[in-house]
Amino acid sequence: MKANIFITTLLLFILIGCNSQQSEQLTQQQKEQITKEAKVVMDSIFAKFGRLDVLGALEYYSPELLVVGDKSVVPFQTTKENWIEAFGSMTNAKWTPVQWEYTVLTKDLVISTWIGNMEFIMKSGDKGTCDPQSYTDILKKVNGQWKSIYEHASGTPVMQVAK
Repeated sequence: MKANIFITTLLLFILIGCNSQQSEQLTQQQKEQITKEAKVVMDSIFAKFGRLDVLGALEYYSPELLVVGDKSVVPFQTTKENWIEAFGSMTNAKWTPVQWEYTVLTKDLVISTWIGNMEFIMKSGDKGTCDPQSYTDILKKVNGQWKSIYEHASGTPVMQVAK
């Protein structure tokens, strides 16, 4: 498992290093346009998850997606199954950003860094809060569409049991 995290991190650094010259060639206007496009995708992901529309949110993730949590690296199919189960047991989910940054690496590669908090209510009535919660997504433009190919999530829910 540690080997997977190391390999993923190493590949990310190589990817960033190999593409740094391309990023320097982009104009500020191009970077702003790319950021706008990536922001639309990330806003849509959070909005769909907020409506508990997991399948709708998954449209913005690539089948090559890797999700890194505190304890594992999870491929797309397993992530999909986990998210369907988790959000299926909720009645409400809400994310509130505190800081949100975009780093344009190339015309086809962007990093979204989101820090904020998440609140959710389970069908049991239990309430969960993750404060802070953070997500780092790498978005790649393929065939004219931005898709998340990598996500690192960090946050520990604090649960309040329904009375």
